[in-house]
Amino acid sequence: MSSSPPQQSRPPPPFAAAPPQNPTPAPAFPPSSAFSNLQISRGPAPPPGAPRSGLTPQAAPPAGFPSRPSSGMGIAAPPAVRPFPGSPPAPVPPFPRAQAASPPFGVPPAVAAAPAVAMQQPRPFGGPPPGIGGPPGAAPPFGGPPGSAAAAPFGGAPAPMSQPQQQPPQFGAPPPVAMMSQPPPQFGVPPGVGAQPAAPPQFGRPALSGPPAAAGIGSSQAMPPSFGSQQQQAPPTFGGPAPPQFGRPGAQPPFGAAQAAPMSQQAPFMGPLRGNAPAFGNAPWQTQGAGSGAMQPPMRMPGMPPNTLGQGMPPTTPTMPYSPHAGTQVSTPSKIDPNQIPRPMAETSVIIFETRQGGQAAIPPAASSEFIVKDTGNCSPRLMRCSVNQIPCTADLLTTSGMPLSLMVQPFSLPHPSEEPIQLVDFGDMGPIRCSRCKAYINPFMRFVDQGRHFICNLCGHSNDTPREYICNLGPDGRRRDADDRPELCRGTVEFVASKEFLVRDPMPAVYFFLIDVSMNAVQTGATAAACSAISQAISDLPEGPRTMVGIATYDSAIHFYSLKRAQQQPLMLIVPDVQDVYTPLQKDLILPVSECRENLEQLLESIPTMFENNRVADSAFGAATKAGFLAMKSTGGKLLVFQSVLPSLGVGSLSAREAEGRANISTSDKEPHKLLQPVDKTLKTMALEFAEYQVCVDVFLTTQSYVDIASISVVPNTTGGRVYYYYPFSARSDPAKLFNDLRWNISRPQGFEAVMRVRCSQGLQVQDYFGNFCKRVPTDIDLPSIDSDKTIMVTFKHDDKLQENSECGFQCALLYTNVYGQRRIRVMNLSLPCTNMLSNLFRYADLETQFACFLKQAGNGIPTSTLLHIREEVTNTCINILQSYRKYCASVTSSGQLILPEALKLLPLYTLALIKSVGLRNEGRLDDRSYWISLVSSISVSLAVPMVFPRLIPIHDLTSRGDDDSLIPSPLMLNSENTHEDGVYLLENGEDGLIYVGNVVDPTILQQMFGVSSLAALPSQVVLEQFDNELSRKVNEVINEIRRQRCSYLRLRICRRGEPSGDIFRSYLVEDKAPGGPSYVEFLVHVHRQIQSKLT
Repeated sequence: MSSSPPQQSRPPPPFAAAPPQNPTPAPAFPPSSAFSNLQISRGPAPPPGAPRSGLTPQAAPPAGFPSRPSSGMGIAAPPAVRPFPGSPPAPVPPFPRAQAASPPFGVPPAVAAAPAVAMQQPRPFGGPPPGIGGPPGAAPPFGGPPGSAAAAPFGGAPAPMSQPQQQPPQFGAPPPVAMMSQPPPQFGVPPGVGAQPAAPPQFGRPALSGPPAAAGIGSSQAMPPSFGSQQQQAPPTFGGPAPPQFGRPGAQPPFGAAQAAPMSQQAPFMGPLRGNAPAFGNAPWQTQGAGSGAMQPPMRMPGMPPNTLGQGMPPTTPTMPYSPHAGTQVSTPSKIDPNQIPRPMAETSVIIFETRQGGQAAIPPAASSEFIVKDTGNCSPRLMRCSVNQIPCTADLLTTSGMPLSLMVQPFSLPHPSEEPIQLVDFGDMGPIRCSRCKAYINPFMRFVDQGRHFICNLCGHSNDTPREYICNLGPDGRRRDADDRPELCRGTVEFVASKEFLVRDPMPAVYFFLIDVSMNAVQTGATAAACSAISQAISDLPEGPRTMVGIATYDSAIHFYSLKRAQQQPLMLIVPDVQDVYTPLQKDLILPVSECRENLEQLLESIPTMFENNRVADSAFGAATKAGFLAMKSTGGKLLVFQSVLPSLGVGSLSAREAEGRANISTSDKEPHKLLQPVDKTLKTMALEFAEYQVCVDVFLTTQSYVDIASISVVPNTTGGRVYYYYPFSARSDPAKLFNDLRWNISRPQGFEAVMRVRCSQGLQVQDYFGNFCKRVPTDIDLPSIDSDKTIMVTFKHDDKLQENSECGFQCALLYTNVYGQRRIRVMNLSLPCTNMLSNLFRYADLETQFACFLKQAGNGIPTSTLLHIREEVTNTCINILQSYRKYCASVTSSGQLILPEALKLLPLYTLALIKSVGLRNEGRLDDRSYWISLVSSISVSLAVPMVFPRLIPIHDLTSRGDDDSLIPSPLMLNSENTHEDGVYLLENGEDGLIYVGNVVDPTILQQMFGVSSLAALPSQVVLEQFDNELSRKVNEVINEIRRQRCSYLRLRICRRGEPSGDIFRSYLVEDKAPGGPSYVEFLVHVHRQIQSKLT
């Protein structure tokens, strides 16, 4: 039995020291008298550094990481340190083996961050096929228009980035310093009034007391995290004020001010990253302390365990005693100040996150922040993350809190380049050691007893005999003496070589079968040519090796297969005219190893657009063609990639134009579920279940200009582990670049085939349900014909017994899969979290982004079967119930004029409002747009869930005025119309689309530099962003390419202008504004507050 030797771990790159910056003040809203008596107060800010109010404060980068020097040339940052929160650096080989060197999964080649940096690598994730879209000479760095000589930078490791990217600590928050330092006029209020001493401070933790709130937002401090005697330099929770070192020299940091390594910063990272959310960091409004007279002696709530986690860490800079009463409620000013309400903030530094410290679970950083994980027993939060970081002991406690208990599992999420690879362990023929009762795999939380001869399962408690060859003596601490040398006993994530008992058949080869729509509409709109060009260029990114196989077919009212044997002078076409009862014309030669048929395949792809250029067949047999492609692959399984352009109108699985019926009944959508958001019948679902049984995963690329009934079509990819890609309205000028990039990432990202996944948990809990893109045949497991780095599975739990307080609750996810090289592996991820009987701990250790992703997925799941009005009410009530529970049970008695928000969830009302106004839940909108939104959220990752409904708004007209020391991406603006001026140009991005809003009085010079046109009238709606020879154009391209790398998605750009439908689409994303689809942010807070008050009375 051998365990692979651990790889040499690479130290994280140096971290940049942040230059001081001043946050931009948020524009003031006109005060409204309707809100005259409302004050917002928050629960006590967790100590500096608790992102969710942390169990364990995270250390600042260890000594030995020098500040990153700035070169003045703008190429200072080492590739691994993403300057902007959220920048993905290149993925590490996704399936690293302790002993392996080659990246197992066709990770895309390295990316160039800026045109200035020379790239040696092959053309990375980017660029439309040559000859498509845009003039030949232009070379946008992300591979934009073809012909570009520059390598497109959407691929593995980004080249060194320019200067350390520092975001001012804002995202629309008012300048924290001024706010904190202006005491309200009423200073005489006794210190304890209105404070929320919901939980005791940590013991012995120095903390600071800031000046009172300026705008009447008293901080009713919720619960400081209970673990950790001294707070180390760790960031504030999602929304603590920005750290002193990021600006405002000399200002006294408010409560929760971030110390050296803010944990809540939002920098995602990694190359073609699975898209990390934008940075949402700490908002200054909520952490201010009370006036100078407000210091109180620390107090302890009964039942709170003293801190154990942060012991031995140096105290933070502040030395004043922490008081739960800081934030004493001063008397209420007459208006609520919109500048003082909670908002996300951009953050920049990188966090080193150890998953367990001092034998206890550490609180993970925000999903949208940039962090480097050191696996010390629990798995990386990128792989598995829980909605609460302490588990309620009873079902009643969970119900009272109103919060969900769920895990988000993303088994192939991209690691940070500085993280150690997952270790591979081979137990030989014996296979991995497992509990004989519950079949859990050996992990760091199983306890060895009786001199190592037995081990006790951490999930079911059963005592198992240790196999003779695995016995090892125990040390004085009760651990095995070899525990630190065995990855399975010291790492939260490990990969086992699957033994023969896990093989039902030989592992399948990597098979890719392409199906192209050649009906009249597809050919005339350029969709067929774009698909052929994208496939032709992407072939070189298929996994290398003799086991990689390809096949191709085209279809209109008949299906055309092609034999690509090398012996033939040219490909042979074989036509299947029967689209009701389909079959394959040959048993073999339809799917061949790439090495044997590449020349014929490239020749065929070049000739298909010409072969069908005069095609007058308007019908498209999508269902029949998909079934025929499946039959060709049935013996092996694999990926079926379908390019479809029109509504499937013929053969098995044909659909009718239901959209007209939808328009006629648009007014009924609030009274009854929308039938048109459900599949038209069960035909495609039945087909999809058969595909999944034979391990065929279907991805559908919809290059369309009309209604295609995504509600019905999406059933096939959603059931087989694939996804829908949607290009509407398809433009032959601008969309081929995105089509190529999407296809390329689809086949080159980390992924596994013929997978089965099961989640196990401790006794006392049981799995309630799974949500995502998979097929489920038995209650305990889900089948995944394919699983990749972008897919997330949500697992919900319920109590079936009581958990013991002061014990830990374990979760284990096991994924059995075949990698692209035909090796069978078992990836095992473990998470062990403390159990609690205290409601205040649930709120203190809540994970906002995970909970929001849970609400988003549940809303998407309910839309087809409930009315939109009902879903919106449910979403709002969930938010109200959580906040009401906190107010009722965890906050001390205060004036009814206060809205009290728990620190970890203070942005919940804002994100809830954004969800209510989203494409999925607002009344107006096209049916296909809503169905696409539903299919997208079913597998969306935690880091992309918030941006999906709460996008980033970035000014791009003034990029040239920013210094080289500024961050690459400007600080996002608040999502309200007061931030968009008619003389500016703004980019709004949500991970899928990039809307460029061009004001009506923009300087023509800016238009000329950015778009190459001198007037608004000359601007096309679908834009191909070229790089012109000027600084503004270069910087705009750098910003957009950086966002594409962060999101792992080639943003689809379109121009929006006031007075046009495109302008209305842009404004619909400004969630803080009042709109026909919902209230303004301030109005929504008032509504939430009134609902809480009425429930309490």
